[in-house]
Amino acid sequence: MPQGSWLGPLSFLVLIDDLDVDCLIHKYVNDTTLTESLYVQHQPSNMEFYFQQLLDWAYKNDMEVNLSKTKEMVIGPPSKIRHIPLLHFPTAQIERVNSVTTT
Repeated sequence: MPQGSWLGPLSFLVLIDDLDVDCLIHKYVNDTTLTESLYVQHQPSNMEFYFQQLLDWAYKNDMEVNLSKTKEMVIGPPSKIRHIPLLHFPTAQIERVNSVTTT
């Protein structure tokens, strides 16, 4: 790894160290993943609330979430996850995908 190429990802991790939302969160290099487990069929999702917490934190820290790169992935049998509504905000609707890739 060329000298200094680690500085960007390390800086990002330092900047988001205090990011805290009311769900399981994974921070890695320049990606952040919010995770919610729904154990009972038709249990309502709170992901819209968690994501709003993320947006509020970003605003307070002079950061911006790139909504065009933000994706939602719901994992489970289609018959059990069909009731989960899409994440929708006044400024954007988050795209629901079946798989994700890392770059």
